[in-house]
Amino acid sequence: MTAAWAFTPRTMATSVRAEGITPGPFHDSRQVVAGIYFLEARDLDTALAMASTNPILHQGGGLEVRPIHSGGPTA
Repeated sequence: MTAAWAFTPRTMATSVRAEGITPGPFHDSRQVVAGIYFLEARDLDTALAMASTNPILHQGGGLEVRPIHSGGPTA
């Protein structure tokens, strides 16, 4: 294994869609993960702004933004 990260709970998720940003998970299912991005941002607002530029939003898709709980690279 080269890396491991733990996410915060789904209740802490923020959804990003073409219509805007809303609290809560993007999709109410435990089975759906189509891909994952790791963004380095100074705060949640910056991460949401970065996520809002993803082209998938203009194709009917959406994103779920969650902070990393633990793990990741060490400084």
